[in-house]
Amino acid sequence: MFLFSHFTRILLAGLLAGVAAGGLRAAPAAAIARKPAPVVVIHGRRSLAGESDRSFALSLSRHAVRWFREGGLEADLRSDEKLAADLRGRQVAMLNHCAQPQPDQLRELRAFVARGGTLIVCYSASPGLADLMGVRLGSYLKADAGQFSAMRFEPRKPVNTPRQIAQSSPNILPAAAIEGRSTVLAWWTDRQGRPNGQAAWLQSEAGFWMTHILTADGDAAEKGRLLVALAADRHPALWREAAAARLKRVLAGAPWAGQEEARRQARALPGGKRREAALAAVEQAYGGGREARRLLDAGRGAEAWLVADETGGRMMEAYGMMQAPRGGEIRAVWDHSGQGLYPGDWPRTCRVLKDAGISDLLVNVAAPGFAHCRLDALPRSPVYESQGDQLAACLAAARPLGLRVHAWMIAFSTTHATPYRMQVFSQRGWLLQATDGTYAPWLDPAVPEVRAMLVQAAGEILARYRVDGIHLDFVRYPDYYGSLGEGVRRRFEASRGRKIADWPEAARRQPLFNELVRWRGAQTTALVAEIRRLQRRVAPGTWLTAAVLGKYPTCVESVGQDWDGWIEQGYLDYVLPMNYTEQRAAFGALVAQQTRSRRQATRLVGGIGVTASESRLDAAGVIDQINLLRSRDAAGFALFDLDATLAREILPVLRLGLTAPRTAGEK
Repeated sequence: MFLFSHFTRILLAGLLAGVAAGGLRAAPAAAIARKPAPVVVIHGRRSLAGESDRSFALSLSRHAVRWFREGGLEADLRSDEKLAADLRGRQVAMLNHCAQPQPDQLRELRAFVARGGTLIVCYSASPGLADLMGVRLGSYLKADAGQFSAMRFEPRKPVNTPRQIAQSSPNILPAAAIEGRSTVLAWWTDRQGRPNGQAAWLQSEAGFWMTHILTADGDAAEKGRLLVALAADRHPALWREAAAARLKRVLAGAPWAGQEEARRQARALPGGKRREAALAAVEQAYGGGREARRLLDAGRGAEAWLVADETGGRMMEAYGMMQAPRGGEIRAVWDHSGQGLYPGDWPRTCRVLKDAGISDLLVNVAAPGFAHCRLDALPRSPVYESQGDQLAACLAAARPLGLRVHAWMIAFSTTHATPYRMQVFSQRGWLLQATDGTYAPWLDPAVPEVRAMLVQAAGEILARYRVDGIHLDFVRYPDYYGSLGEGVRRRFEASRGRKIADWPEAARRQPLFNELVRWRGAQTTALVAEIRRLQRRVAPGTWLTAAVLGKYPTCVESVGQDWDGWIEQGYLDYVLPMNYTEQRAAFGALVAQQTRSRRQATRLVGGIGVTASESRLDAAGVIDQINLLRSRDAAGFALFDLDATLAREILPVLRLGLTAPRTAGEK
């Protein structure tokens, strides 16, 4: 399955909004404005007590809206504060983490179901809502390692529902079917694919119940397909609407202006077999588009949706076949989880990457708040304690295949630090503060002891593991104006040898602004320089790289990250700007600035946001960004992030041409 965000996402949003339920013709703008979307995604707010839970629900609900829309159904995003108004005129309502709806909210939900509405409930602890949905609640269950790794659906399921969806859930709120009122739709399976007796999804006359919540950890296309299938199961007319929008998205996102252009590009390929395969894929793709239209005209929406989706896959395959590999480039992947694609099975992950032509793996194993490997400088994580040394396991699997492994170290962000660890940081005076005295989840780069801790961690990695490099991330401040607290003031004053009377106002204007910018840059640079000196002494020949913000030199002022200077001074071997955007022009402008000289280009590995929060790219979008980097003679590319979406939708297409093994005669 493939997601389509090729070049024209903003334009597509407008096109999709104009798809009327009756077909491809756009309805008048005024009519669209008056008619609510058939689906509303409601995130818990009033039904939740904690602000962190509310933020969690909102974040994942935004993803759900995107999944619905990419599947072809418009969906609005609302909180649960005005249910009566927000349910009016809807056919489907998805409730994300509405933990304990109040009595009046339950009345509105019952009325919605009574008038024919369908509920999709994810992660609720409400007995009243469970009763409405015909399921029996259990007690909160925290997962053992890998216990909830995928959802496997029963054979009797709504049309077009995927057979299985990958998702690693850390816990569930168990629920059981009630005879005569509900049945199990899907079961949780563990890492080995074994069902563990816990229901993932249940179905009843009122709709569908999930024992967790759909998370943004990959398999996005399958999650979108599932949501459309659930919505259309009780409202079959939605299939025609979804299929029309899906087909429009596929055709608008095609890498060519039309079939003739695609044919010309395929015919220009060298080699008979490759050319014939690409031509066949083009014919199948555009033939599929015509078949989808025929099915739409015949009123067979569910079939049309499936054919439209397959058409998109064939287009990506054809485009992939039209690409050529480039020898000697760095082809990297960031692994944010630090556990690979299949936790507990690093050999399988490494085989997938090797087969896809990837050369470098950046594996997230250390940060101020955790270590997935054997370090004394940093606390060992629950992953380490329960599943073992991830860096050692990764290296053991990667080395025989020739994959380079870089230990990804987070520098100053305290992500995933325990409350106890945060208390330690606070007591030591290591945390950045705002001017109102509140602490940020961020270590102060100007504290020598902080840098010493990070240098020690890097030294232990280099001494204990045969890594190919250290990859630094978050080597910066979080911002400028939000981190002007007392600790920064005190250390800055000590460095300049005199007090500042009107702090923080003076730091917001010249000449002190420029002075503070230079000082902040010196603090982050100090860490990079210290690790570089250590690396050359302990592990000469290994690389030091860094993930950085793409907009230079504004990042020097905003976050104290002078990465261009780090390259010029020889502190880094390669810099990986996180150029996460879906817009070709914006990506091109960033890369052009970053490769102004030959020296800069040879040290640049362009970061591509395949499944980043800022961007979602289909295979064609990834290909185009890689080709743009190649046109500027960049050293290579890095893909974010290693997940099921990358493994299933992107890497197989790249492997068809762009990262395929080179054959004789290719340059």
